[in-house]
Amino acid sequence: MFKYVPMKFMRHIYLVMLISIIVVLISSVFGISSSQTQTQDSNLASDILNNKTLTVPNSVKNFVILIPNEAHESPELPKDQRLINQPYVPQNLVIGPNTKVIWFVGDVGHTRKVTLTDENSKKIYNSILHFNSASQPLSFNQTGEYTYSESGANKEDPKFVMEGSITVVGSNRSDMHIKANSTNSSMDNMAVLMLPTKDIAKYGTTLVENNMDVVGQSSFNDLRETVGGGSNQTLLVLRTDEPVDNVISVLKEITSTLPYS
Repeated sequence: MFKYVPMKFMRHIYLVMLISIIVVLISSVFGISSSQTQTQDSNLASDILNNKTLTVPNSVKNFVILIPNEAHESPELPKDQRLINQPYVPQNLVIGPNTKVIWFVGDVGHTRKVTLTDENSKKIYNSILHFNSASQPLSFNQTGEYTYSESGANKEDPKFVMEGSITVVGSNRSDMHIKANSTNSSMDNMAVLMLPTKDIAKYGTTLVENNMDVVGQSSFNDLRETVGGGSNQTLLVLRTDEPVDNVISVLKEITSTLPYS
């Protein structure tokens, strides 16, 4: 015989089921893992963390390099204050000649300087950027290896130099495979963003509302392991067909409200 189940109890069951469905949907959209150890959800984000390098598809028109919070901190100091293991994310970028590069400053309260040189050590670009701002898109007229840097960024370690590289290769190379939530093969713009893992769901809503797809994700313990923003961070690789100005606006909106801002 069936026993009578009180309506109050049934409403509780329905609520639990609804919450479970919402959690599954969020996880499927963002691939978010609750693990406190580094995840290997996507080779794009984990490659950046492990190899400090990312190869960008030829179809991408603009790529936004992140200058992360505490990017100016030297790893040679007794107490590591960095969150991530590189001053630029990704530190090494490989692009085609049709892709423009943008630098975005997420280093809280600091002004960063980007000086770009070519293979002959000739300075071809110089830009001063304030926190939560971006450079203008930079075009590369020819293939080759370019380096960019900022010296004197850390007063406690005068020898420390923030360094990154951009390698521009021919357009006949093969594009890497990107797993995306969207079936649209067009990828006008890509960017990277670092967030506290515990706040992924919060900021994920902003990304969805602005048509930003997460195509790479990996969580890691920040190097300083302090309570400011949580010791567990997540690196996201983003793509969108929205105009690049919209991408920068989203990055600014999110960065201004991060716990380390």
